[in-house]
Amino acid sequence: MQKYKTKELVISLYDLMHQYGIRRHNENEIALKLAAILVLSKEGKLPKGLKLSQSLAEYKGEWLALVEALKASEDSQIQRVFSHDNALEDLPLPFLHSAINTLLKYEDITLESPAVDSIRTIISNFTLSTSEGFTDFSVYMLANALLGDTSGKTTYLMSPASLPLVTIISEESESVYYETINQSGMIADTLSLMSKNEFEVSYSDALHKPSYTKSKNELEIFDYGISFSPMGVTVPKHISDNIDTYDRFIIPTKKVESANILHLIKQCRETVIVSVTQGFLYSTMEKELRQYLVNQGMLKAVISLPSGIWTGTAIKTSLLLIEPNGNNQSVRFIDVTGKEFIRKTTKRLLSLRNIDIALRNLASNEKLDCATTVSALTLKEHEYHLDIGRYLLDPEEKTVNKILEEAKTVTLDSIVRFERGLSVKPEKGDYTVLEVGASELNDIGDISTPTKEAYISESERAKNQSGFLQPNDIIFILKGSAGKLGIVPEDVPTTGDGCWMVNRSAIVIRTTSDKMNPKVLYAYLKSHIGQTQIASLVKGATIPNISLKELKQIPVIVPSDDEQEQAIECVDKSRETQQTIQKLLLEQQARQDQLWKL
Repeated sequence: MQKYKTKELVISLYDLMHQYGIRRHNENEIALKLAAILVLSKEGKLPKGLKLSQSLAEYKGEWLALVEALKASEDSQIQRVFSHDNALEDLPLPFLHSAINTLLKYEDITLESPAVDSIRTIISNFTLSTSEGFTDFSVYMLANALLGDTSGKTTYLMSPASLPLVTIISEESESVYYETINQSGMIADTLSLMSKNEFEVSYSDALHKPSYTKSKNELEIFDYGISFSPMGVTVPKHISDNIDTYDRFIIPTKKVESANILHLIKQCRETVIVSVTQGFLYSTMEKELRQYLVNQGMLKAVISLPSGIWTGTAIKTSLLLIEPNGNNQSVRFIDVTGKEFIRKTTKRLLSLRNIDIALRNLASNEKLDCATTVSALTLKEHEYHLDIGRYLLDPEEKTVNKILEEAKTVTLDSIVRFERGLSVKPEKGDYTVLEVGASELNDIGDISTPTKEAYISESERAKNQSGFLQPNDIIFILKGSAGKLGIVPEDVPTTGDGCWMVNRSAIVIRTTSDKMNPKVLYAYLKSHIGQTQIASLVKGATIPNISLKELKQIPVIVPSDDEQEQAIECVDKSRETQQTIQKLLLEQQARQDQLWKL
C-alpha cells in the first residue's frame, strides 16, 4: 500500500502550486525536483550531510544554500538536475513553507517506487500540464512484460514518450540507458535520482548523432531496445538518403518511427519493441521496411492497441515485437482492442487490462478470436500488409461475413455509378453551386441544405451535368469523417443556380439497377451489416480514409420485395421524423425570440 503514498505526495504538490499560482509550464519539473529532494534526503544522499528540516521552510536563505549545495554536488547527475535552471530558487517563500512541510510528512514513510509512481501520477492526472504525448501506463507495463526478465540485461530506450518505461525497467535492472532529445527540466535525470537503480541519460538525437557508440563507424550494442516513437514526424533528407556512417538506414524512409526501427535493430541484439501508427502497417511508403522485417525473420509479433490509449491523440497504434537476430517464419497477431482487454479511465482515454492473457495468447500458436499466426508466405501474398483486420476479424465482422456467405449478394459497383463533384472556381463563375460535405449529413433522413457556395463555368456544367446531385443520390464521405453517408432530399434543385454537388472528400453513389431502389441501398448501408462492412474499410493514422476501389467491391445483399418495402418505409419515416424535429426547433426558436426583444 505504501507505493500509493507517492501519488498522494505528487498530487499535494500540484495542489499547492495551483494554490500559489506557480506557472503551469514548469510545474512537472518543480513537483519532481521537490520529490527528488525528499528521496535523496531519506537515502542520506543530500550533499554535506544535509537533511530536510523545518528551518528550510522558515528561512529562504537555508533553502538557497541547499540548492547551491545540490548544484555543487560531486554526483554528476544531481549536479545536472539542479544546475539546469533557477526554478527552485525562484519559488516564493509562502509556497516553499507549505511544500517543505508537505515533504516532511513523508520523511518517515517508505516510498516503494517513487520514480514509477511519480510519472504514472503525472500521466494519469496532469496530462494537460505537459506537452508530451504519453500512452496509458498499462501499455508501458505490457511492453515491460514483453521483455521478460531484464535483470542482467542491458536495455536501451529512446524517444521522449518512452520515459515512463525507463522508470519501470530501472526498478529491476542496473543497466538501463536512455537517449532523448527532450532536455526540458532535466525530468529524465530527476526521475533517475528517484529510481531504485539510477539509469544513464543522454540528451541527444539518436538518429542524427547517436551518443552510444564504440567508434565513428560502430554503435554500442545492447540486449534490448525500445522506442515509443513520435507520430507523423518526418526525417531529415540525410537520413532518408542514408547518409550515415553507421549504415543504419538501408531501407528508404520518410518517417521517424521507421527510422527508429532501423536504428534499434542496428543497436540491439535480442529484442526490440516499437510503437507505430496504423498507417505504418499498410502504407505503400513503408512497404519495403515491412518486407525487410518479415523476410529477414525479424518480426515476431504485431499487437494491435485500441484508439484512445494515448493522452495527446486518438490515433490508433500497434506495438511491433522484433528480434534482430531472429529466425521467425511467421508473425503472431494479437488484438487487445476488445472488451476483455480494455477499460475506460476517463471519457476519452482507455487503459489495458488482462495483460497476462495477452501474453499467453502471444506464447500460443492457437488460432483465437483475438490472436492468429500468419506465415511469411501469406504476408507476402498480402503485399506485407500488417494491419490486423486482414488476418483477424472481430466477432461482429465474423457474424456479418457468415450472413453474407449465406445470402444472395452483388458487388456495390454492379448496381451503382460513382460520381465526383465538378471542378469549381475560386472566384465568380457562370453558376453558383452549393457544396455538400460531412457537416451536412444528418444521422437520420435527408441531407441538410448546404451553405458553402462555389462557382462553376458553363463549359464545366455542359460537360458534366451528372455532377449535380439528383433526388435520392447517396453521399458517401471517403476522407475525414470516412464512412459517413446521407441521402439527398427529393426536392433538391437540379438546374440553374443553387444546384448541389459534393465536395472533394465525398463521392456520389447513384443506383443504375431497377432491382435496387436508392432508398433501399441507403437503408442497407446504414444498417448494422452495412456499417460493419464500411468500418472495416477505414484506414489512415491521422486522417481516416476509405479506398474507393475497396468500397466498390463490398457485397450488398439482394433484398426480397418485402424487405425493399420495409426499407423504403424506414427512409420515408426518417424523413418525416426529421421534418417534425425541424418544425419543433423553429417553433421553439420563435418562442425564444419573443423574450426580451431588442
